[in-house]
Amino acid sequence: MTDRTPRTRVGGDITGLRRTYWTCHFLRWLPLGLALPVLALLPLDRGLGLGQIGVLFGVYNATSALLELPTGTLADVLGNRPVLIIAALLETAFYLGFALAPTMVALTVAMILGGIGRALASGALEAWYVDRVYAREPAADVRPAIGGAMFLTNVAVLIGSGAAVGVSLLPKGQLPVDLPTSALPFVLAVLCGLLQIVALLALVRGGEGSKSARAGLAELRSVPGVIRESVTFSVQRGNLRLILITGLAVGVGIGAVEAFWQPALADLLADPSATTTMAGLLVAGSTLVGAIGSLIAARLPAAAARRARIVCGALFTLLAAAIVALAVAPTFAVAATAFLFVYLFLELRAPLNQTLLHRASPAGRRASVLSAYSMSTSAGAVIASFGFGAIVDSVGVATVWLCAAAVVALASVAYLRLTPTPRVPDAQGRTVAESALPH
Repeated sequence: MTDRTPRTRVGGDITGLRRTYWTCHFLRWLPLGLALPVLALLPLDRGLGLGQIGVLFGVYNATSALLELPTGTLADVLGNRPVLIIAALLETAFYLGFALAPTMVALTVAMILGGIGRALASGALEAWYVDRVYAREPAADVRPAIGGAMFLTNVAVLIGSGAAVGVSLLPKGQLPVDLPTSALPFVLAVLCGLLQIVALLALVRGGEGSKSARAGLAELRSVPGVIRESVTFSVQRGNLRLILITGLAVGVGIGAVEAFWQPALADLLADPSATTTMAGLLVAGSTLVGAIGSLIAARLPAAAARRARIVCGALFTLLAAAIVALAVAPTFAVAATAFLFVYLFLELRAPLNQTLLHRASPAGRRASVLSAYSMSTSAGAVIASFGFGAIVDSVGVATVWLCAAAVVALASVAYLRLTPTPRVPDAQGRTVAESALPH
């Protein structure tokens, strides 16, 4: 009797943490689901060209990449809750700015706000959840919860993109605001962003609020040192370094796809007036197959999870093949099918990749390491947006996608070079990664 009660209490506590994690994660991605189908179409409606759209995506990704590690360190030092709330406020401002911005300059400002918000939010909620679970059960398997969150990401984007399609089909005269059809999903995203802020305030708890303002400001002095420590740890530890390489590659591959797929596939349509509907349906379809992929990954048997590096390497190769198929597709149907497979393979890999990352991460620097990985994907997206954006008008989207696919295929080797790092506490109760962290 005496040793059964604690397990029941801990299990119930972890269930509550998982519920909060999933709820807040879903509410963060719902507004993005509304915006995704028209993220490149709205600038087109306002007279921008492909090169300018590439610059906009580059500004967003560069802002996020530059701030990923500092903001992750802020979450480690000041606490995840305040960082998450500020991130939600900035991302909501991004949606509002994009809905109303009439010029390239205004759209750029909105992108900068969105990039800052993305950097702040990156990894903070996941780190909040994983740290609290490992504090209760050091050998807990967090893969199902992370996979469930990724499934909910796709569900949220699916619901949001479906709503965006529905708005695009409404007669113009029945709309309550005088805005382009492509701007209306951003208005709905603002409302969903406000709901996310309320949920974070009500649900996320962790003790950070007990710090005084003076104590919080004093701790900011340690941020540069923590950043240096996290960078050194990430670069020197072989597994983390290899996982960061895969993050850079996936940023290049997916960044190239996301920057140019909407105008490229629109060119294959027989009816140009169906562009917004097409974009919404494809986003919905990609999130549906992505949800299936993340759900399968979260429920893989333990034996497959133990071979995560091999599975991830194979999925990276398949991802590269799907991007190649997208580049050479002769018809809209073929291109749309390839586009869906890109997101299927991406989401099949993601929970396994995150599990590998957590196994190599120290608990006290988890948000920083997660931000370092997100920074690597953002850096890859910057390369795709600025680099490919500079040449896309002269070489074409197909050539850009073939180059991106080559980068992804080469990076699959990095997964195969990973060495096992089981999360088993040592004699002092620390994990492999924590034991390697300098004190």
